[in-house]
Amino acid sequence: MRVLYVGNFNEKSDGGRFYDSNRKLANGFTRNGHQVYQFSDRDIARSSSWFESRKFGIIPANMRLLATAKQFSPDLVIVGHSQQIFNSTLKKIKKALPYVKIALRNIDAIWQPENVEKIMERADIADAIFLTTAGPGLQQFARKNNVVSFFPNLVDKSIDSFRAFENDAPTCRVFYGMGHAAADSERWQVSNRLLEAFPKGEIDIRGMKGKPGIGGIAYLQRLGSARMGLNLSREEGASEPLYSSDRMAQYMGNGLLTLIHRRVGFDQIFKEDEMAFYEDFDDLIQKIKYFNAHDDEAREIAENGWRRSFEIFNEQLVAKYVEEVTFHKPLSEDYQWPTTLYTG
Repeated sequence: MRVLYVGNFNEKSDGGRFYDSNRKLANGFTRNGHQVYQFSDRDIARSSSWFESRKFGIIPANMRLLATAKQFSPDLVIVGHSQQIFNSTLKKIKKALPYVKIALRNIDAIWQPENVEKIMERADIADAIFLTTAGPGLQQFARKNNVVSFFPNLVDKSIDSFRAFENDAPTCRVFYGMGHAAADSERWQVSNRLLEAFPKGEIDIRGMKGKPGIGGIAYLQRLGSARMGLNLSREEGASEPLYSSDRMAQYMGNGLLTLIHRRVGFDQIFKEDEMAFYEDFDDLIQKIKYFNAHDDEAREIAENGWRRSFEIFNEQLVAKYVEEVTFHKPLSEDYQWPTTLYTG
């Protein structure tokens, strides 16, 4: 099968995002025996303008995508967060290649109104929609022409190559790549309290108090030099289960003991000896203190979670699931995530 993968492959960052989940999923299709052509829509839009402006390169990028599809003749087109690509272009691809299937991949939370709007705009053109949020909220995107499903953030051993649990002298106890957050947000408040609760240097939080985020190999090296990772996503809640940013896969894939709120629902998939589930902030503090005093147990749980994540969330399994759902094939695996399919 030929797969045309339209997504942000971050060529602009000069390798700074080589661990992005787009590359992992593309690897999964390749390792399953398919040919994958990567079309980095944002980068192509920039390169298609004399001024290297994405805005002025959008129309040429759409023209190039259509030309690429006609010449490559894919069986499957995967469309990520590619707002530069017009629905009219995808319709032209379908008209030129009547057999082609279009799968939409979206890894942002569906309680963000702007993300719901983006998914809705594609719902009528997509044959399948895959979201990293589970639950009945997915029904709103279902149409007669499509199927909607949860799929997990994935790990890839060729990318997630560190084993933090093997490090007997971590340079920090807890790492949290928070990103940008408002001062009144839960993420900021929890982060601030963590910094106050533990000695300087034990908690490394990137994205606040003058500590910038990190990328590239420095980011994965930092994960490999920590013991635990806090996985707290923006506006997460129990009403829409199993949402996490790809931070969780990066933590677990690189061998960190992953701290996650029980409300997210991953205790339905992982066991107590594979992740550290906390109930509230006070419980989070106690969990960190406990694992600081019981490092051997922290390392054992981290290794269990690392091993389990590669068993059930690896790139080949996730790619196979996307293929089977999109082409309405019987599921060939006992996938360890919700496989409810929502249809119109």
